[in-house]
Amino acid sequence: MYDLHVFDGNEKPDVINKITLDYHRVTKIKPRQIPEGADWEFVTWDYTEHLIIDKETETIEHIQNIGTGCKVSRKYEIEGGIERLLDNFDAENLFSHIEGDPDDVINTPNETKDHKITIEYKKNPQRIIEDSYDKNGLPDDFADFAETVFDFIRFYGMGEILNPLFYGKAKRRQSEYIFCSVTFDEGYKSYYYLTDDDSIDVGDFVIVPAGRDNHEAVVEVMDIEYFSEENAPFPIEKTKRIIRKCKDDDFDLPESE
Repeated sequence: MYDLHVFDGNEKPDVINKITLDYHRVTKIKPRQIPEGADWEFVTWDYTEHLIIDKETETIEHIQNIGTGCKVSRKYEIEGGIERLLDNFDAENLFSHIEGDPDDVINTPNETKDHKITIEYKKNPQRIIEDSYDKNGLPDDFADFAETVFDFIRFYGMGEILNPLFYGKAKRRQSEYIFCSVTFDEGYKSYYYLTDDDSIDVGDFVIVPAGRDNHEAVVEVMDIEYFSEENAPFPIEKTKRIIRKCKDDDFDLPESE
């Protein structure tokens, strides 16, 4: 029985332990002015980039070699997260097909872009894929792979230390009012609403009274500002107030007639 998962685990589906993606671009740039007596015509930019997803170390490393003396690296250590990310890929079918370039393809003058993908499995031998770095030279499912990894990394963001949302806001004074700019689904125009809830933050979804009938609507908070009564953008007594933060079932509110 070939599909029987016996006690030694050898019949279980294989899993990916490590994926390494190496990218290499060489661009020849012709300067506007070439020094007199120079025996060269082009300046060469040799750029490499590496992405390593490693289950054993529970890390993702992204390394850019931009030029001589210029190297940028980012390392994400996420316990349990890297294993889940790699296990999300089908070890048997990932990167299994490449379209390839047609015979009459025209290469980009003065530039080459190549890639090398190395996949290490738990049971099967290492697999290496090498070709040009373009749609036809990459595996058919590379776009899905790239989007999955990018979304995983983007979730952790760039932190708070350089974010103006954290360093650019003073604490609210007791005499100041909280004005939240919110947007509705139907457009990009923002509207001010008042709140007394200091826990509301940019990106939160809240319930507000909307329209002439003041029906309840779900909106996203795009900005938060503090104003004294005399500097408020609208009269306090005429400004509608946020009802509360959203709960999960609030996203199914009926639309107004």
